[in-house]
Amino acid sequence: MAEHPPEKEGINFIDRELSFTEETSELALLPPILEKGLIEKDLRSFEPGGIVELLYRMPLPDVEPEDMMLHILQSISQVSTMEGIKYWSGSRREMYPYLEEAFVVEKRKSSRQVDDPVFSSLPSEPQTYSVYQKDTTFGKAWYDVTFTVSDEAIRLSMVNSTTIRYKLFPVLRSERLHIEMVIIPGDEELLFYSMAAFKIGETFGITLRLDQSFDHRMSSLQTWFSNQTY
Repeated sequence: MAEHPPEKEGINFIDRELSFTEETSELALLPPILEKGLIEKDLRSFEPGGIVELLYRMPLPDVEPEDMMLHILQSISQVSTMEGIKYWSGSRREMYPYLEEAFVVEKRKSSRQVDDPVFSSLPSEPQTYSVYQKDTTFGKAWYDVTFTVSDEAIRLSMVNSTTIRYKLFPVLRSERLHIEMVIIPGDEELLFYSMAAFKIGETFGITLRLDQSFDHRMSSLQTWFSNQTY
């Protein structure tokens, strides 16, 4: 049997942990920082059916400590570079395109592309943008994407602002998919945390394994983060 490609589980990491839980708002892998309490508070209101978490220990980028947070923020704010990233497709047994299109738009449901955000300094308040993505499996959808900076971490939050469909059937209504990326630079290494929380609707008899699907997509986002940052 052919070996899996190295990027199946992400790249450039020292260690990787995976967690999948159901019917809970508690996070298993995110370290006890401010962001954990904020995300869990949001999840208590959301009441997700399932949560997929991944935590990577990674080397520090070759950047001066005083420039680290801005470097990371600039790297992940280039939303259009998500276009063309690949994930491990279990059904196809190969890496497969994840996002056919990805870019910032002027407002929700608009197809008018605007430039990726550029930060010359760390923002003191959360910054929210509307992003369009076309997923090879789930089709097109719009997301509210928010960048938040604290003393400890950079947080990228994504919430679907339109319905996500599978084979034309609505499976994730508006605000029923929450994706988080939290990057925590330390003195000697960097923690990259990613999470997908979802509340699936009526699937019309279609069996969907969203835990595996989002596991592979979160791994793809870690590869994207690494390529952007290092």
